[in-house]
Amino acid sequence: MMSPDLETLLFLGFIGLVTGFIKGGLPSLGPLLSALVALYFVPAQALGITLCFLLLGDLAAVTIYWRQAKYGELRGMLLPVLIGIMLGALVLAHLKRDHFGPMLGVLILVLVAMEPLRPALTRLSLAYPGTARLISGIVAGLATTLGNAAGPVLAIYFLVLKMDKTAFVSTSAIFFFFVNVMKIPVFVSQNILNIEFLPSIGLCAPLIFMGAYAGKRFLNWIPQFWFNRVVLILTALAGLLLLRG
Repeated sequence: MMSPDLETLLFLGFIGLVTGFIKGGLPSLGPLLSALVALYFVPAQALGITLCFLLLGDLAAVTIYWRQAKYGELRGMLLPVLIGIMLGALVLAHLKRDHFGPMLGVLILVLVAMEPLRPALTRLSLAYPGTARLISGIVAGLATTLGNAAGPVLAIYFLVLKMDKTAFVSTSAIFFFFVNVMKIPVFVSQNILNIEFLPSIGLCAPLIFMGAYAGKRFLNWIPQFWFNRVVLILTALAGLLLLRG
């Protein structure tokens, strides 16, 4: 087993901070993390590395927010999300590895493009909550399996529930913890989750927890509206770079 070089270790440490920050404050910005990792590593390998970081980030977020989560609201999402994960597993089984980069690029750009449409999608979701729950769950399961990028999709469903910011982040933490655990067998069966970087990722755990607490504090004084817009632009640029291969 080869040890990562210093540059890779520094990058993994940076990703650890970003993971914690996103999980602790802005869970809908998950596509940024997926894009950053996929720009540095081979896209197929990046899926597994990102999942490892997300699982540690989920633990950090659950540690902080588990008391405020709306557990009852998650039950209706379980079956649709499971269907989406199964569909994503079928796609992964038939997708060539050299197509991962463009696929992730398209997925990330689609998710970013959804942001301006969120008010209209919210109105539709409020009018048809059952349909919104079903579609959001399936698409979230598909997006998280193919690109670890279900955050924007889940945000639409949570808007239907009219959650405040704390409830949104808290419930997202619990949701993504269980979803990411469910993805482990899929990634192992597709040979996407490997052990090469596990020791290095484990060393980043303290940075992930630091980032999570920083994300929570940062939201207390930075306007979320403007921060989201900047990150969406950076995420879109990363998606374009992935699309170009």
